[in-house]
Amino acid sequence: MKKDSDLKWSDLKKSLQKSDKKELLNVIQELYKYSEDNRRYLLARFIDTEKAPKVLEEYREIVVNEFFPEKGVGELRYSVAEKAISEYSEASGDFEGKMELMLTYVENGVEYTNEYGDIDEEFYDKIYEMLEQFCALLKTPEGKPLYTLFKERLLKVRDDSEEIAWCFGDAVDILVTKIEEFFEEDKNDT
Repeated sequence: MKKDSDLKWSDLKKSLQKSDKKELLNVIQELYKYSEDNRRYLLARFIDTEKAPKVLEEYREIVVNEFFPEKGVGELRYSVAEKAISEYSEASGDFEGKMELMLTYVENGVEYTNEYGDIDEEFYDKIYEMLEQFCALLKTPEGKPLYTLFKERLLKVRDDSEEIAWCFGDAVDILVTKIEEFFEEDKNDT
């Protein structure tokens, strides 16, 4: 007999294909009740994000909470905030929402270091890497129309990063300036 650890998706899939719709709905309901993570994932996956903006807000709260919880100082568990962004994106397919969460991560990172002072190299690397990914997505066909939506916030990130150490402010300035130039060239080409 196979151990649970030996079972694969294909084994489960065969069993699920034999199930009727009611039985599958009951399993999904049990998963929904089992954990907050499951509930958020299922809502993001199956609820129309335009009709249920609270789903995005729940993921935003996870990101913000790592920097500025209601009580105390943020724990800066990057993996928790990054997982929230990834999970929302995978579950919902909401590109704009994913970018919203990414920029929220960057904004809160910049605000955190301005509030609490110099952090460490890993902190600046994580915030910059997320900003880099955000800017790369802005250049995609799906991202280009969103530039005007995010432009002011992006410029504020640059302004708020100006005095930050570890050359972070300079790196942010260069990255945001390149994005501005990209969209200025794109505008001139059309």
